[in-house]
Amino acid sequence: MEMQRESLQSLEGKIDNKSLEVGVIGLGYVGLPLSLTFLRKGIRVLGFDLDPEKISKLERGESYIKHVPGEELKTFSEADRFAATAEFKRLGEPDVLMICVPTPLTSNREPDLQYIENTARAIAQTLRPGQLVILESTTFPGTTVEVLQPLLETSGLQAGRDFALAYSPEREDPGNSRYSTAQIPKVVGGVDQKSTALASKVYQLGLEQVVPVSTTQVAELTKHLENIFRIVNIALVNELKIL
Repeated sequence: MEMQRESLQSLEGKIDNKSLEVGVIGLGYVGLPLSLTFLRKGIRVLGFDLDPEKISKLERGESYIKHVPGEELKTFSEADRFAATAEFKRLGEPDVLMICVPTPLTSNREPDLQYIENTARAIAQTLRPGQLVILESTTFPGTTVEVLQPLLETSGLQAGRDFALAYSPEREDPGNSRYSTAQIPKVVGGVDQKSTALASKVYQLGLEQVVPVSTTQVAELTKHLENIFRIVNIALVNELKIL
């Protein structure tokens, strides 16, 4: 138990001196800008994606997202600060793992969690004491503790004791030149106070404002509240347009 506590303390030390490596799983419109945000603050990033075309483009210093400069990614790659891989057996290397995989709706209009579940199983294969796992994918309240945590704990490690676990909803606004990833406030909730504190410290390295909340469920619900607010406003404007 003492050695396990020391592992999380070691992680905190790496965060404090910025010697940690961040792993971003899913290099789409959320994961790639998030990677660049940390790279600009001097943090090493290892990106993971199953799409070989994305990996090939990143290795050539090319970006497939309009507001992410390929030249900048190439500079970080040449400086050995950034790399992208499809080898999920390397998930044990980063100190922090951020899950940015899609959660589309099924034909029954229910959330499809297969990408989260498959990612969790892959992480469990290499999960080690002292790592921090953060889910960013949009999902229903309870997913982190009811779905993700049990799958991660098949590794034999326990969340909150051996590794830290938190949820922080992605809040990207692609193409917005006024507000980038670093400028949008970040909500963070962990499975315990230590997890919340560690995840908050990680995001504070790259983002201007971090908002800790009491639980993962609260953090998950904030994303739904934000989406509902936006959808209601859009619907209202559409009705007024008819008038």
